[in-house]
Amino acid sequence: MSDLLPDFSPAQKSLLEGYADAVLKAPASLHLTSAHDRDEFWQRHVLDAIALMGLVSPHKNDSRIRVMDVGSGNGVPGIPIAICHPNWIVVMLDSDNKKCGFIDMFCKLNDVNNARVLATRAEIAGHEENREKYELVFARALSKLPSSIELAGPFVKVGGLLIVPHGTSWQGELDTSQRAILEIGLKYKESRPYKIPNGIEFSALIFEKDRQTPERYPRAVGMPQKRPL
Repeated sequence: MSDLLPDFSPAQKSLLEGYADAVLKAPASLHLTSAHDRDEFWQRHVLDAIALMGLVSPHKNDSRIRVMDVGSGNGVPGIPIAICHPNWIVVMLDSDNKKCGFIDMFCKLNDVNNARVLATRAEIAGHEENREKYELVFARALSKLPSSIELAGPFVKVGGLLIVPHGTSWQGELDTSQRAILEIGLKYKESRPYKIPNGIEFSALIFEKDRQTPERYPRAVGMPQKRPL
C-alpha cells in the first residue's frame, strides 16, 4: 500500500500504516470505523485524507499554517495531515471523549508532535480562543452542509479556506446552504472533484472566508443540526 504514497518518506508511510493498524485493533466499543480490514480503511480514509491534501495550494505545503479538523472522529483527515505535513499545526476537534482519547494517545505514542486534540463541542469552541484562528479547516462527514458550515466556518480566519468533502450529488445541498454561507461570512469558491483508487468519486466544496463571522454563530449546542440556517 505504501507504494501509493510516492511523495512521502519511508517513516511517514510506515506511520500512516501504523495508524491504520491502530484504528483496526482498537476496541469495537470506540466505534472508530466500519471497515473490515486495513485495505478497506486505507482506501476509504487514509487515501481520502491524502487526496484532500492534494487540493490545497502547493505554496502552503512549506508554510507553518494552522489547520483544524472539525468532527475528527477516528482522526481522519487530521492524523494523516499531521503525519504528512509535520510543519503544519493540526488541531482535531471532536465531542466524543473516548475517540479523542484514542487519537491523542496515538499521536503521543508516535511523536506526532504537531497535532493536538480538543475534546469539546464545536458550538462551544467556536466562541473561545480557537475562533477564526485557522488558515485551513476541514469538515469531513460532520453533518449536512448548512450545519457543517455553521459548525466549522467560525474557526476559519478571514482569508482562509473551509473544505467540505461531499459525494457527487452536492449541488442540491449547496443550493440549500446559501443562507448559511452568507451568515457565517463565507463565499463559495469552487467544487473540486477527486477520486480514490477504488474508483469512488467525491467532490470537495471549497469556501473562502471573506469577513468575520457574527458573534451569534455558532448557535447553542444542537441548534445548527435541529434548525439549519
